[in-house]
Amino acid sequence: MATGVLGGAASAAPYPVTTDVNTAIATGFSRPATTAPPGSNRPGCQDRTGRDPVILLHGTALNQDANLAYLAPTLANAGYCVFSLTYGQTSWSGNVGGLGDKDRSARQAATLMDRVLAATHARKVDFVGHSQGGAIAQLVSQLPGRAQHIDAIIGLSAPNRGFSRTGNITDRLPAAEREPGENDWGPRHPGIRYVNLATTFDEIVTPWQNSLMTPGADVTNTRVQDVCPTSQIGHLGMAFSPTVAALVRNSLDPGDRVPIPCGDDYPG
Repeated sequence: MATGVLGGAASAAPYPVTTDVNTAIATGFSRPATTAPPGSNRPGCQDRTGRDPVILLHGTALNQDANLAYLAPTLANAGYCVFSLTYGQTSWSGNVGGLGDKDRSARQAATLMDRVLAATHARKVDFVGHSQGGAIAQLVSQLPGRAQHIDAIIGLSAPNRGFSRTGNITDRLPAAEREPGENDWGPRHPGIRYVNLATTFDEIVTPWQNSLMTPGADVTNTRVQDVCPTSQIGHLGMAFSPTVAALVRNSLDPGDRVPIPCGDDYPG
């Protein structure tokens, strides 16, 4: 993991965590798309343990504040340096992102990644992407010179199979034939850890197994129900779940694991 030499100290006060999904989305949509969720995009952030900076990517038809109002402050309160953006806006989508051409969205995320590396002096970043955000992170890794600066890509109900590689939200077509072990978003890269978190009750990525990858040395596939058997968490709830947040933290920093709680999660 990267050792970032950052300029400022982490805030002593905890960042407010939004646990109500509907409130988070309504509030996020009422604000400019440039509004970062609490704890994200802090100038001069310092991770005192030297962990990689974390870039969070929202899902389709959302924005950073609406989708990441739980995960961003949760990670920031755990001492991570968290960054985010709203990608994929169109001329007609207003404050809503994740609707534009995916390759263009990947370039937007790559620009943020370059800025984070320059600002933090870190060698690598970790990506955590919800839904389409996981696909965008993988597309970033296909851009020249980027894979070597990515430590982990963690997908939360991210579509790894069954979707077309480029185009906008109207292009949900079956993906072209790929080489065995290759995802819809291109080949995997040595040196990147791929963590895929899925739920049996996913109503967007169907079948839910499309959130998983072909097994490999650097691939970890986890279904929430294998950890919490009674969970009925749905696609949107993956970004607002204490269970998923703990799994994310353990994936970001396997050497400092936290307990994984099981409880009621947003089903939709």
